[in-house]
Amino acid sequence: MANIEKVKKGSLAKNKKLNEVIEKLNPLLNIEVNQVEEDAPLEIEYSDNNVVLRVPASATQGGLPEGFAEETLDVVNNDNTAGQRVFLTK
Repeated sequence: MANIEKVKKGSLAKNKKLNEVIEKLNPLLNIEVNQVEEDAPLEIEYSDNNVVLRVPASATQGGLPEGFAEETLDVVNNDNTAGQRVFLTK
């Protein structure tokens, strides 16, 4: 998915805050999930470019991690069509 472009028109004061939010949101558009060894801890690595989730093999097999639930939500896709996505929530 493409990054959100920074705001270049309008009030400089508003644009500065909007661009700060855009900079923090863009890495979330590039989330990567990696399965790691069973005894490894769950890790989240956040950078300016992406977010990497390292999930132990035991958490991906045999159900959901403790305290989490799966929820299916209706979403609007980039092309304005409706769709559904499954989210892991706590």
